[in-house]
Amino acid sequence: MTADRVQIRLQDPAALGELLGKVRADVDGVDGLVVTSRDGIVLAADLGPGTPHPDDTAAQAAAMAAASAGIGYRFVQASNLGRLQGVVLEGDRGCVGVQPLSGTLLLVLLGAPGTVMGRFTVAVKRVLAQLLAPATD
Repeated sequence: MTADRVQIRLQDPAALGELLGKVRADVDGVDGLVVTSRDGIVLAADLGPGTPHPDDTAAQAAAMAAASAGIGYRFVQASNLGRLQGVVLEGDRGCVGVQPLSGTLLLVLLGAPGTVMGRFTVAVKRVLAQLLAPATD
């Protein structure tokens, strides 16, 4: 399987939505996932059952992801720390992360309530590994 195949899978909204649901169900500590363009347009989302106003939540997450990735990129660049690997924020009830999936796509991960930074970081790595793995179909 080539990197092109992974890229195609990530850009097919229906397949991506299905994949996000599988990954969310498989990875503890993650309650929701949104794939967005770098300019904040939602491509696919799986926020789990019980999320009030899932379309609005996904749109807000996408907009904030674009902003935080832009700020993170500039901050890492100004600090001479190399290339941005991701942005993770910790709140008093959980974490949220923004990870680059490709040159044009971002992944937003919404942590389950009570998930601490260390566990969330492990969950982020698991999600990325599953999303970027070559398709087996």
